[in-house]
Amino acid sequence: MNERTFRSLDYYKILEKLSQFASGKRAKEDILALKPLSGVDIINAELDAVSEADLVLYKYAVTPWLALDDISDALDSSKVFGMLSMADIMKVGRVLRVSRILQTQLLKVPDDSVTILKDLARNIYVNKRLEDDIDRSFASETEMSDDASSDLRNLRQKIRKMGEAIKNKLNSFVTSPSYAKFMQDNIVTVREDRYVIPLKAEYKGAIPGLIHDQSASGATLYVEPFVIVDMNNDLKQLLLEEQAEINRILRAFTAKIGAEAGFIEYTFDIVTRLDVLFAKAAYAYSIKAVRPTFNDKGRVRIERGRHPLIDKNKVVPNSVMLGYDYSMLLITGPNTGGKTVCLKLIGLLELMGKTGLFVPADEAELADFDLIFSDIGDEQSIEQNLSTFSAHMKNVSDVIDRLTENTLVLFDELGAGTDPTEGASLALSIASYILSSGAKAVITTHYNEFKEYAVTTEGVKNASMDFDPITYSPTYKLIIGTPGASNALLIAERLGLKEEIISCARMGLSATKRDFEKVLLALEESRKEADVNLEESRQKLLEAEKIKNEAEREREKLYQQREKLNVNIRKETKRLVEEAMEEANEIIDELRTLLDDPTEANVFRAQKLRKSLKKYIVNEENELQSFGEEQEGEIKMGDRVLIKSLHSEGEVLEINPIKKEAKVKMGRIASCFALSGLQRLTPKQKKKEKILPKSSGATLYNESVSPVLNIIGMTSLEAEREVSDFVDRCLRVRLHEIRIIHGYGEGVLRNTVQKYLKTRPEVESFRLGNFNEGGKGVTFAYLK
Repeated sequence: MNERTFRSLDYYKILEKLSQFASGKRAKEDILALKPLSGVDIINAELDAVSEADLVLYKYAVTPWLALDDISDALDSSKVFGMLSMADIMKVGRVLRVSRILQTQLLKVPDDSVTILKDLARNIYVNKRLEDDIDRSFASETEMSDDASSDLRNLRQKIRKMGEAIKNKLNSFVTSPSYAKFMQDNIVTVREDRYVIPLKAEYKGAIPGLIHDQSASGATLYVEPFVIVDMNNDLKQLLLEEQAEINRILRAFTAKIGAEAGFIEYTFDIVTRLDVLFAKAAYAYSIKAVRPTFNDKGRVRIERGRHPLIDKNKVVPNSVMLGYDYSMLLITGPNTGGKTVCLKLIGLLELMGKTGLFVPADEAELADFDLIFSDIGDEQSIEQNLSTFSAHMKNVSDVIDRLTENTLVLFDELGAGTDPTEGASLALSIASYILSSGAKAVITTHYNEFKEYAVTTEGVKNASMDFDPITYSPTYKLIIGTPGASNALLIAERLGLKEEIISCARMGLSATKRDFEKVLLALEESRKEADVNLEESRQKLLEAEKIKNEAEREREKLYQQREKLNVNIRKETKRLVEEAMEEANEIIDELRTLLDDPTEANVFRAQKLRKSLKKYIVNEENELQSFGEEQEGEIKMGDRVLIKSLHSEGEVLEINPIKKEAKVKMGRIASCFALSGLQRLTPKQKKKEKILPKSSGATLYNESVSPVLNIIGMTSLEAEREVSDFVDRCLRVRLHEIRIIHGYGEGVLRNTVQKYLKTRPEVESFRLGNFNEGGKGVTFAYLK
C-alpha cells in the first residue's frame, strides 16, 4: 500500500474523525499514525479488543475519563535527575490517579468474556502513596501547598506574620492625617517583593525612603519608608528560604518519579492503548458500524455498506461481492451516478477493517489483502510534466509491477484521457493481465467493449449504477449483473440541450451502437419491473410473516392467560377449603369439650353443632345432579354446560374436534376444557348455588389481577379513572397491598393518586415507596 492509496480512499480523513473520539493527546497522535494490519489472526485480535471496549462502554456503561497530557518528556527528564516543574509533577499524578481508577473500573466489569481489557488493566502500575503525596503537595500547576513539608508551612507562617507587621507599620502612614495630603491612594502595595506606599510625585522626599517605581504618568512614586527597610529585608530573606524549600521539594519528587519512571511510562502506554480502543468503539457506535469478519482467500462481501464520510441521512447503502464467482467487477454507467463512491467504499472499508475498525454496513466479510492499490481522480502533475493520462498510466504501471495473487486493485475510468479506441484497447489489455495474475479488481469505465468483455470472459462480472428510467437521474444504487448505459444523449436532452444537436449526435452513432443502447435500456426497464414485483412479493411475505407472528403471540398469550386463570382458581379453591377446614376443626374441638361435660344444655348445643357440620359434606354425584339431568347428544356451540372440575356453569363458544376440547365462557372469562370434563345441561336449568361456610364470606372470581398499576404518561382525569377501576378489581380478589407507579415529574399524578385514595373508605393506609422501592415515583396502598 502507498500514500496515494491512503489519500485517494480518504483513509486519513477517517483517522481524523476517529481521533476526535480519543481523550488524551498521545492517543490522538497514535490514531493519526495508524496503518492497516496484516494477518487474519492479528486483525481479529484487534477487533476482539474493540469488541470488548464496545461491550464495556455500552453494555456496562463504564465511562473512563482519559484526558491526559503526554508525560513522556517529563519522565525522560526525571531519569536524568532534572528538576520537574509543578505542572509536570501534577501531570504524572493525574496519570497515576486515572490509571488506578481505570484499573478498578475494568476489573469490576461482571463479564468473564472481557479478557483483553482486563489483562491490560492488571498490568497497570499503581503507586497510591506517590499519587497521594503529589495530590497533597500541590494546590495547582503553579502553586505548592503548605502541606508539602513542615518547613514550608513554618516559613509561610513567618512570611504571613512579617507581611502583616509591615502592612500595619505602613498603615500608620496611610491613615495618618499628617500624611494624607502626600498620599496618592490610601493603600499598601508591593513592588519587587517589597511593601511600598503610593506618594504624590510633587511631595517627593516628604516621607524619607527608597523609591522603587513610579506610575506610567509619573504622577505617583512607590516609596519604601526607611523605617521598614529592615523588615522588608527580613521578608525578602524568608521568601528566598521559601523558594529554596520549594526547589528542594521539587527535586525530591523528581527523584521519586525518576525511580519509578519505567513503570509509569509502561502504565501510560497502557492507558493510551485503552484510550485508542475506546475511541474505536465510540466511533463505531456513532456510525452504526458492525464488526467485520476476515478471510485469507480474497473474498469480499459487503451487505448494505455505507460510505462513512457521506451524510448518514443522504448516503445510499450498497451491497458488493468479489472473489466468490468472479474476481473482477466492471462498473459502467453515466457520470455522477456514484461509480467512484462505490469504488472508494470497497477500498475504504477494507482499510478500516484491517486497521481494527468496525465498518458501516449491515454485515461485512473482508479479505486480508497483502496490497491494496487505487488509481482514482486526476493525478496531473505540472512539476513532473505529466498529463492526466500520463499520470494515470504511471500509476497503473507501478501497480502492475507489484501485482500478486493477494492484491486488490481499484481503477477509476481505466484508459480514459486519450483516444477512445486506443484507450479501450489498452484498458482491456490491462484488465486481462490483472485477471490472469489472480488479483481481485474493481474497475469503473464508460467503454462498451468492457460490457462485452464481462459477458464473454469467465471470472468477470458486469455491474452498473442504477438510474431512474423516467428522469434519468441517478439513484446511486449498485446493480450487479447488469451493464449500464452511459445515457449521455438522454441526460443532455433532459438538461435542455437543443433537439437538433441531440438528433445530429444520434445520427453520428453507428446502428450497432444505437441498437446496443436500446437493448440495454430494454433490459434496464425489465429489471426495474422485476425489482418492483420482487419488492411487492417481499412486502407481502413480510406482512404475512408479521400476521403469523402476531397470531402466534396472541395464541401464546391466551394460553398463558388460561394457565394463569387455572392457577388462580386452584389457589382460591385451596383457600376456601382451608377456611372451611379450619372452621370445621373449631366445631369439632368445641364438640369434644361439650361432650366432656354432658349436661342437657351441652348436649343440645352439641346437636346443633353436629347439624352445622353437614354443610361441609359434599356428595359429588348429588352435586353434579343438582345442575340438572344429563342430556343426550353431543355438546354443541351455544350449549349450557357444567364444568365438572370447577363445579361451574358456562356457555360453549366453540369446539375443537381435533383436540377434543371446547372453549367455554364463564362470566367474563373464557377458557378451554376437555369435552370429557363437561356435562351438557338443559337450556332452562340453572346451577344451584353452592353453599360455602358462612364465616368465609369469600367469592370466587375467575379474574387475574396484577397488584401493580402503571399510569405514567396519563392525564389526571385518565389516571383517576384507571386508579378507580384498579382499586375495584383489587378489592374483588381481596388483594391487600397494591402499588401505583406514577413517576416523579412535577408531582401532578402523585397528588392525584393520593387525593383519590383518601376518598376511598376501603383504603386502610398508603405511603410513598422507600429508596429501594422506587421512592417518590410509586405509591403503596393497603386495602382493608
